[in-house]
Amino acid sequence: MSEKHAIQTKLEGYVVMSQSGPDSLGFGTYTRTHPAYLKERVEAHQSPAAGVVVNVKRARHIAREYHGWDLPDESERRHQAMAGDA
Repeated sequence: MSEKHAIQTKLEGYVVMSQSGPDSLGFGTYTRTHPAYLKERVEAHQSPAAGVVVNVKRARHIAREYHGWDLPDESERRHQAMAGDA
């Protein structure tokens, strides 16, 4: 990823996650407090390929565990945030 996405920088909130093949994982819109809004947007596309709304913690877990993304774990992100590096 050239620009940092919420799953790389946020510890809380919700994102739209989509998969268009066994090796293709994508993340879209982020919101900190309005998952219902994201759900409405996904449902408006009327296609399973549009994605699902998941919390950031789960999205990070899926990216790391099932797709091999190199993302720091939550404790490391919290430490970075407290140190002012986030």
